[in-house]
Formats: sequence, structure tokens, C-alpha cells
Amino acid sequence: MNIQGLQAKYRRLYNENPVWKLLKAENAPYILAFITELFEENAEVSYGNAKNILEEFIKYSREMGIWQTDTNASQYLHHWITAGWLREMDGKLSKTDVSETVLRFCKGLDERLTHTTASHLRIVQDAVRDFVAKVSENPEERIQLLEQKKLEIEKEIADLRAGVITQLGEAEQRERIREIYQLASILTGDFRWVEDEIRQLDKALRLEMIEGSQSRGAMILSLIEKEHLLAQSDAGSAFDGFCQLLQDQDRSTEFREQLRAILKYPVASHLSGGSKKNRRYSCFKTV
Repeated sequence: MNIQGLQAKYRRLYNENPVWKLLKAENAPYILAFITELFEENAEVSYGNAKNILEEFIKYSREMGIWQTDTNASQYLHHWITAGWLREMDGKLSKTDVSETVLRFCKGLDERLTHTTASHLRIVQDAVRDFVAKVSENPEERIQLLEQKKLEIEKEIADLRAGVITQLGEAEQRERIREIYQLASILTGDFRWVEDEIRQLDKALRLEMIEGSQSRGAMILSLIEKEHLLAQSDAGSAFDGFCQLLQDQDRSTEFREQLRAILKYPVASHLSGGSKKNRRYSCFKTV
């Protein structure tokens, strides 16, 4: 693609993409501060409570001379919901994939990890090896890769039985637990993206049904076909994958127990600078 095509692409994203719109919004610092504070403890907050908190925030900002605005809390919330930065359902507000993406971007600017290169490389290497083992049509190649993993595991078991216990260094422990937290944080954004996609597709299907002139039988048949298409979409496939993993009780139970064990180790202090009351732990404790 030439430079003209690229600038047209980025101009379109600049003008249309909701993530970019939030980043360039005149009141972006106040919007992000409000959203962060509002959902610090809970994933959902009642609309009335959110309105009261925003009113107090606006009042305080006016008194401090940092945000001089004549717009009231209800107008702001309506605009932010319409823009797709907040979601309202059954009288409750929650973050959207847009706001999650922007907050994650801003957090990355402020808390850039400087020792994750090795961790990232290890994850990529393991993922490539597992992928090759799954997609290769050559049985011997797959067996070789699995045998290699088996030898590594058997060696580690033999070392432990012989009393040889290899511990990760403090820097490696810090790097890996922060990487786990980063991946867990991205998961929340993945869930919100899937939810937003599902809702948009569902809304489009309902509008099509309402505006159509089909008979009741034809409409039901069309609905079944559309639901099948929804399940085959990227969002539908991702949702199905999430459900399968979450419904595996053995895997979920093991996962929770392992996370609780991690939080008991001294290395857990690296997630919050030593304070276990820090909200960073919420993504682990609620899994």
C-alpha cells in the first residue's frame, strides 16, 4: 500500500474509530479518570450511583479550577454511552471494549515493563512448538516434538527426586508474574470485545427482522440461520471457546487453586509494590 493509501486508512481511523475518538476527546483525562475510579472495585455500577459520583467529580473539579464545564452529569453519561465508551443495561453501567483498550494503552505508557523480552520470547517459542505439534500432518514430526517435551519434563522430575531444586531468580520471578498479570488483564479486554461484537451482531439481526416483510415461519427460519452465522463469526467462535474453557470444572478448579497459591508467595508483592490491598490483585482473586 502506498503512502496515500496509508494516510487515507489512518485518517479514516482517526475520524471513525471509537478508541481514537476517546483518546482525542477534549475531556479525555477526566473521562478516563472517572471510568477508572468508578469501576475500581466493581465491574458494574448502578446508573444512579455513577451519576452521583460524576456530579461530585464535576463539582470538585470546578472548585479546584481544573475542569470548567457547564455540562451536567446526565448529559455526559448519555454522550459517553452513545459514543460506546460506557454500556448501560438494566440500570447498570459497565466498561466497553473501547474504554478497556484505551485504559490499557494509557497504563502501558505509564508502566512500561523493561524486563519482559525473555518472557515474551519464551511464550512465543512455546506457542510455536505447541502449534506445530497440533497442525503437522507428519506423525513422526509430531511424535518428535512431544517426545522432546516429555524428555524435558522427565529430566525435571528426575532432578527433583535427586534433590536438585532449581529456583527462578528474583528478577525472573518478578518478570514472569507481571507477565501473567498482563495476560490476565488482556483477557478482560477480550471478553468485552466478544460481548460488544455479539451485541452489535444481535442488534443488526433484530433490526433486519423488524424491517423485513417475511412470514412468521420464514422469519423463524431466518433467525435460526442468522444464529448459525453468528456462531460461525469471529466473535461467536471466540465466545464458544471461552465457554468451553470456563465450563471445564477440573481445569477451572485447578486454575483457581494455583492462583491462590501464587498470591501466598513473596513474589506476589511485585504486582503491587508490596501492598496486598492494591486493586491489581482483583483479576486473580475473581478468576
